[in-house]
Amino acid sequence: MDTDNKDTVKVSTLVLAIFITIVVTVISLEMNGFIKHSDVKDTQPIAEYRAIVIEHQKDKLYSLSHKPSNQTAICNAGYLFITSDLDDGLQALLVDYKNRGVSCIPSP
Repeated sequence: MDTDNKDTVKVSTLVLAIFITIVVTVISLEMNGFIKHSDVKDTQPIAEYRAIVIEHQKDKLYSLSHKPSNQTAICNAGYLFITSDLDDGLQALLVDYKNRGVSCIPSP
């Protein structure tokens, strides 16, 4: 009995078939409207922030990145706004997890 299997596929052919399948799937989903794109920029998050609680302990050191964030905080009308240093028209109100504005103390 001969058990030699002559059905072989090149790896490059298999990779090409997988790539084409993915591209055709994404195009089909896009054309049929199953991929949703939001045009509303008011509700889109621009960036995520987290607070670092700094306790008064002598032995604990905090390290921050020395690279700039390309964002600047501005106190306007008693609320904290974040503006982009790269795009002059981009400004967002900083809110907490319940969409309440973060208040600030205006500088004199």
